[in-house]
Amino acid sequence: MAGNPITADELRPHLADALGVARWVDEMIAGAPYGDVDALVEHARAVATPLTEAELDEALAQHPRIGEQGDRMSQSEQAAPDADDAELAVRIAEGNREYEEKFGRVFLIRAAGRTRAEILIELRRRLALDAETELATAIEQLRQIMELRLRTFFSDVALPASSDRSQITTHVLDTARGRPAPRVPVRLDAFSEGEWHELGRGITDEDGRIAQLGPAQVPAGRYRVVFDTAAYFATQDLISFFPEVAVDFEVWSVDEHFHIPLLLSPFSYSTYRGS
Repeated sequence: MAGNPITADELRPHLADALGVARWVDEMIAGAPYGDVDALVEHARAVATPLTEAELDEALAQHPRIGEQGDRMSQSEQAAPDADDAELAVRIAEGNREYEEKFGRVFLIRAAGRTRAEILIELRRRLALDAETELATAIEQLRQIMELRLRTFFSDVALPASSDRSQITTHVLDTARGRPAPRVPVRLDAFSEGEWHELGRGITDEDGRIAQLGPAQVPAGRYRVVFDTAAYFATQDLISFFPEVAVDFEVWSVDEHFHIPLLLSPFSYSTYRGS
């Protein structure tokens, strides 16, 4: 079944955070509504291709330097297992200064799914590029960040409308690739009498979702959604630092829907209460 369309009113509070370019924001609003997240992202990339150098500078005014504290979204995207490595922090700061001296703008990279060591390697590589090639590279990185943020903002907007949708649902986004994570095995457990008991299981679809993970209604209590991340990354010939992710949470209302999104990379993950 088709999901609910994404309207201009739903888009308006988030677009500038996804890509702070006034022309792009106006064109995205004008193009609403969008049938689903994929349609939204497809149109967003088309509107952002091309971007001018002035538009890149306009967008960069909202982006912190790599390694510096930014807004909540930037902090989440820059989370990495080596984020506290002091030596790496110094070398990235030095690279940032060298980059700004050479190109006259802040170094921009899609940090989600990358370690600080990987970012440093890419920073050194891009420092060797000529100005024209680096401009094109930075603009493409900006588009990738925009796509990732749109999928994050609207990961739980267009859930399939279904009368028998389970009360607990999930959606997995591969932040390293900037797209949904299909074919992730997922299990739903309930905690009772001191033990975990399986309630249901499924595999994410091509949009990274499972709309029918368990019962249509569950009693108040403690539950967990368990993601077999090792199986997912094995399909890409990758090793996951977290072979399994278990999100433990409380259901306090039998009348509310509980959506548990997972933002995933081989080296990090995050989650939140969706809608």
